[in-house]
Amino acid sequence: MILKPIISVIVPVHNTVEYLPKCVESIRNQSLKEIEIILVDNLSTDGSSDVCDEYALVDSRIKVLHLSDAGPSIARNAGVKVASASYIGFVDSDDHILPCMYEEMLTALRVNNADLAYCNFCYEYDSGYLEYPFSNSNEVYLRNSNEVVCDIIQEVVSSSACTKLFRKELFEDLLFPEGVFFEDHKTTYRWVAKCKKVVWVDKTLYYYYQRQTSTCHTLDPMKRYDYFLAEYSRLAFIQEHSLFTDIEVVKVNTMIVRNCFMHFKEILLMTKPGEVREQINDMRTKIGKLRSISKRKIDIRCYKRIRKISYFWPIYYFSHFYFKRKEWRP
Repeated sequence: MILKPIISVIVPVHNTVEYLPKCVESIRNQSLKEIEIILVDNLSTDGSSDVCDEYALVDSRIKVLHLSDAGPSIARNAGVKVASASYIGFVDSDDHILPCMYEEMLTALRVNNADLAYCNFCYEYDSGYLEYPFSNSNEVYLRNSNEVVCDIIQEVVSSSACTKLFRKELFEDLLFPEGVFFEDHKTTYRWVAKCKKVVWVDKTLYYYYQRQTSTCHTLDPMKRYDYFLAEYSRLAFIQEHSLFTDIEVVKVNTMIVRNCFMHFKEILLMTKPGEVREQINDMRTKIGKLRSISKRKIDIRCYKRIRKISYFWPIYYFSHFYFKRKEWRP
């Protein structure tokens, strides 16, 4: 008998054939059997596509989508659109999860009548070493959604969609932004903000495999630009919503602005004059708009740097970047 799925688990797949079987098996072997597994292959060339099709033949709970466009957001959104369950989870195709993950998160979510549940994660390395960033009390905590939004913005709680279980309704008017990297960083806190209740399962249930070729470990100029945009969007959100006290908002604004500066600086150090000109000009424009933030709500050193980039750009660029990279000059 085919069980009606309670949870749809969406797995974007792109050239991860070495890790895909372990990932899929960890989902197939969940203690909660009423799941739908949606493998979304987007332009894999390493055999991952065939592995997806083979799994669909041996497990009726598995659906396979083959897309003509590549990108994790495109794959996730395509999975959301065909998902038939009331709850949605995401797993990256090079990671794996504990057998009890979705049963425990679903129970916590239902008992507390919450809209979203999240759990802890650990990092797994090639050597087999596991790094646990959290203390893991194994308790379940009911949390106010605004508090969780604040924690995500301050990077106390991960932005990753993979450690979350969502009510499907949360995606009705907000999907992942397509054509960019770090889509979780840009959107997860917005889904949380739509929730009435959030539950935290304080237990490590998700295992992030640390690949040197993953998106987070290969930051080229365009990826840094996308990260800059994701960080920058948080500043506008903070200004629109009264989430922090006057003292807290100074700390949070300063942290985000410094992150924006860091990615801006790294792009300038990674590229030659004239490269990614459009992106650099856009970042300069956005940094200039930060002058609208009250001086009382940001560290004065950040404010001075904003003014230098806005009003004294040629001098700032040549003194901080051009003359420090001699290989650029004839």
